[in-house]
Amino acid sequence: MTYQEIEAYGSTVAQLLTENGEKVVLILSRENTNAMFRNYSEYFEEKIENNVKGIALKAGKEVDDLIEQFRGYLALDVLMAFVNERSVRVLGV
Repeated sequence: MTYQEIEAYGSTVAQLLTENGEKVVLILSRENTNAMFRNYSEYFEEKIENNVKGIALKAGKEVDDLIEQFRGYLALDVLMAFVNERSVRVLGV
């Protein structure tokens, strides 16, 4: 997944929440990305595909591993925005 796709997905999730009256701030930075790679290096790696940078799951890791690691309490409206058809469509899924 490219950084541009991740940004578009986050923006769509934020827009859905805003439309539902939530106050949302989307923070994207290289510093946060680097911290994510440091903190979760066993799951993710940076990849370049067709000269475009992005993030990929490391070999041997699966979606179930991510669910186990990152599941936690999310308000229902936030969860629904993440899995909304509009936001998921941005990912090409």
